[in-house]
Amino acid sequence: MDTFERQKSTASGLNRSFLSRKLNKRDGSPEATRDVKGPLGFTTLFVPTEIAVADLVFVHGLGGGSRSTWTKHGEPALYWPAEWLPNDPGFRDVGIHSFGYNANWEKESLINIQDFSKGLLASIHDCPAVRSSDLCYIDDLIK
Repeated sequence: MDTFERQKSTASGLNRSFLSRKLNKRDGSPEATRDVKGPLGFTTLFVPTEIAVADLVFVHGLGGGSRSTWTKHGEPALYWPAEWLPNDPGFRDVGIHSFGYNANWEKESLINIQDFSKGLLASIHDCPAVRSSDLCYIDDLIK
């Protein structure tokens, strides 16, 4: 395991414990729901081979998920930030990332929007794949 992968997995583990999503799907498996909504925390979807001119961070809105918000009809091949953008010549020098958090607004939570913001900023700061100083946040405020 190289340094990048080790740092990525360590940062991901910290975010998972801080931003845990405890939902159950019909089969009762929290992992099944996590797979449907997408991973929690900061996830790097694409790292350009050249120096990145910018980094895009996709942040879902309330009720959404880091993968489900950006996927049409739940089809993995239609998860456009990971499947389409890296193949577009205009995005070959852009880092692409997502940030997932527990967005179930119908349940009371001890973590508020400031906690999520701090988690996102810390993840960006600690991620070795974010090599550009130009960040662009793409959000979906309403699901």
